[in-house]
Amino acid sequence: MHATHTHSLLIVDDHPVYREALGDMLLKQFSGLGVEVKSASNANEGIEIIDTSDKNWVVLLDVLMPGLSSIAGIKVFKQKSNVAHVVSISGLDIQIWEPKVVAAGATLFLSKNSTSLDIFTKLKPLFEIHLENKSYVVPSEEVKFRLTQRQLEVLHLISLGHPNKIIADYLDIKEQTVKIHINQIFKELRVFNRTQAVLKAQKHQLLTAENSNTSNTL
Repeated sequence: MHATHTHSLLIVDDHPVYREALGDMLLKQFSGLGVEVKSASNANEGIEIIDTSDKNWVVLLDVLMPGLSSIAGIKVFKQKSNVAHVVSISGLDIQIWEPKVVAAGATLFLSKNSTSLDIFTKLKPLFEIHLENKSYVVPSEEVKFRLTQRQLEVLHLISLGHPNKIIADYLDIKEQTVKIHINQIFKELRVFNRTQAVLKAQKHQLLTAENSNTSNTL
């Protein structure tokens, strides 16, 4: 049986040099995960690629482009049934734009000042969650973790790469409260950092939709 790509990344950016350079770098980095990388010069071209595909997509969308972009572009791509995540990318001020794009439905805001490795590191968990959930075999002796619904919500937002401030704003709680939840999550999962927490949560299927009320809202 030939291997097929069921998960794909689409880069939508009107700057050809940046789009092609980033696409080449991410293609090399994602090849080991079985994730293909496509690119489009504008939103309409990107929508056509998605509409003619039966694959699941993560869309890396430039915030400001001629035509459809920004908040409206996020909402259009989010409406597509085979788009799992829309990630905004821009050279604009992250402090101003991250809350705006997250509120519009973007999973993450990435800076164009980041290296391709940084961008890959932020995007990788979005694919791993789906791949891990599809391939994981439930052990005969199920492990139980005593996490509250709020802690599961915080854990889900951590898995999407959000910092404490964004988690606090989204859940309408204090940033100090988020830190308390995270400490409790680390204690319960017996881990020492966010990466370990996400990996363990994936392994034990704690990030499924039924465990998190945030799964369909970011």
